[in-house]
Amino acid sequence: MRKSILGTTLATFVMGMGIAHAAVPASCRTIRMANIGWTDNAVQNAVFSKVATSLGYKTDIKLYSLEVMYAGLSNNKIDVFLDNWTPSQDGTTKPYEAKHEIDVIGPDLKHAKYTLVVPHYLYEKGLKTFADIHKFAKQLHYKIYGIEPGNDGNEHVLSMIKSNTFDLGKFHLVQSSEAGMLAEVARKYPKQQAIVFLGWEPHPMNVEFHINYLTGGKNYFGPRQGEATLYINTRHDYAKDCPNVGRLLHNFYLTVNDENKMMYDVQVKHQQASAVGAAWLKAHPDWVKKTLDGVTTVSGKPGAAAVLAGLN
Repeated sequence: MRKSILGTTLATFVMGMGIAHAAVPASCRTIRMANIGWTDNAVQNAVFSKVATSLGYKTDIKLYSLEVMYAGLSNNKIDVFLDNWTPSQDGTTKPYEAKHEIDVIGPDLKHAKYTLVVPHYLYEKGLKTFADIHKFAKQLHYKIYGIEPGNDGNEHVLSMIKSNTFDLGKFHLVQSSEAGMLAEVARKYPKQQAIVFLGWEPHPMNVEFHINYLTGGKNYFGPRQGEATLYINTRHDYAKDCPNVGRLLHNFYLTVNDENKMMYDVQVKHQQASAVGAAWLKAHPDWVKKTLDGVTTVSGKPGAAAVLAGLN
């Protein structure tokens, strides 16, 4: 598992912060955050933003592609990204880490998954591994469905196609978006038509559809059916420059079940992510107290009390 490159020094620094601190400097009062269009990122941002605004911060959340977002972190135009999936995104992030252009904090979620999946009815017919995909080529119309261009999962599939790994050389990757891909799944699923697509957990797709994660793709998506750990990425030295937010980021952690529930409310019940995040926080006061341990408002007052008061 990846270790935070911020290291022991910063951990000791933020852990030593007391509650009675001077007001947060003006340069840290707006937190510039990335949204890359994923539902899990939307609920993460909603929870974090509600906490931060209750502390007196402003959050400026803009939509980016993954590639543009990392460029923004590296040139100090973005402060925080909460949704770095490893190991699948390592090819994107490691060059930035090696040049000390971004910092890694966390993990902020463990035991996630990210790899290719199929509906259970197709799994039962024998499509159980990456090596089985080509056997169903005609039924699949030589297509694998991905999400937005530039996404690491798409890049893994494109790499397999280019190198003819698993005899996928004749396949085509359909690139669209999370919503576009899942719309195609929803169209094919009732008719039990064949489809292979990118799947991950946490996500409501695991509730809406009976799906199976394919094995055999560890060289691309990692072992154990693409088991993933999520980390927080920040611009370099952000937690040092803004230590109060840095402590909040170090404390920030959600579970797969937490995100599954919130994502279901957003994607299936069509509720606003901001409302879902606020409702989740109100239902989890112990999480608020633990996460806000040692974190203050922008004026230096105890943070947990301010957040809990803002939820009532």
